[in-house]
Amino acid sequence: MKDLLVDSSVLIEYFKGNERAVKLLESFENADVVLHINDVVFSEVVYILLGHYLGRSPRAMKGNPEKLPPENEEVFKVLKAFGFIPVEQSTVFKAMTLIQKYAMLPNDALILATCVEHDFSLVTLDEDFKLPSEKEGVQTITR
Repeated sequence: MKDLLVDSSVLIEYFKGNERAVKLLESFENADVVLHINDVVFSEVVYILLGHYLGRSPRAMKGNPEKLPPENEEVFKVLKAFGFIPVEQSTVFKAMTLIQKYAMLPNDALILATCVEHDFSLVTLDEDFKLPSEKEGVQTITR
């Protein structure tokens, strides 16, 4: 069984109906893999999709549960199906190294650091991972 970390780019595009993202996730349905996310992916997916479904800044619903979009329920349902890998202190330290080495954005560095630490492959649509992943020995799955 192979462990994969799914990047927020795939999940966000999946919920937006991007055919490439839908096919990519569906390709793992009967495969011998376990799909994971970390807290960074959770945060990015929920925040961006709140804005998408609200049609404005997610801050607009802050403190007003009645303003939560109904689609939020489906997002949470799907995210609960993934294994969850918490970001640990060692992950943060590895991310610091990746930021310095490749000038990565912090969230991307935390996602890649999670893959490095747990020997996961990365499922992503984000081209920013290509070179750092290759150099760090992390297989990227983009098909």
